[in-house]
Amino acid sequence: MAHDLEDYTHIEEELVDLLNVLLAGLPPNAATLEVMRALPQGDGVVAKLEPKNPAAASIVVHAENGFALVDFSFGDYGPTWELPYEGSKPKPSKQELLREVEQMCRAVIAGRCQHNRGLLNVSGTIQVGDRPSTVTHFFVLRPTPPFKGTRKYESYIYSDQRVQYPHVR
Repeated sequence: MAHDLEDYTHIEEELVDLLNVLLAGLPPNAATLEVMRALPQGDGVVAKLEPKNPAAASIVVHAENGFALVDFSFGDYGPTWELPYEGSKPKPSKQELLREVEQMCRAVIAGRCQHNRGLLNVSGTIQVGDRPSTVTHFFVLRPTPPFKGTRKYESYIYSDQRVQYPHVR
């Protein structure tokens, strides 16, 4: 289904609502959510879900009202998915796009993600169900913080904690 840009009039608010629902499903103090205007012009909103577990990956999403595009990244190294173009469905409805963001968030929260360092690149991979999704940034000479090989992230949830997500529509 092709997207109607009028459907995306409130995508910023809907994306923040989605992250708030995911945050509410986590154990108390497992993560924090920071929401800010995108800089430098303030176009859109950037939301960051930051885990308390230092070995888990943060989630950063960006959206702008009126545009059928969500930027998604995780962890320290920043390869960014431009959804829907680098997602599983090239022409989703708005609800399908938000569902894909939700699935990617849940995978990162569960620790099913990693970064791989190549000679001149950094790749990010998220395991969504049985489907890996990977994006690569090329010409990365010195990633910050430095790393070699593979950086695997842990879950937001420690083994003695439980997560209870409500279903997101």
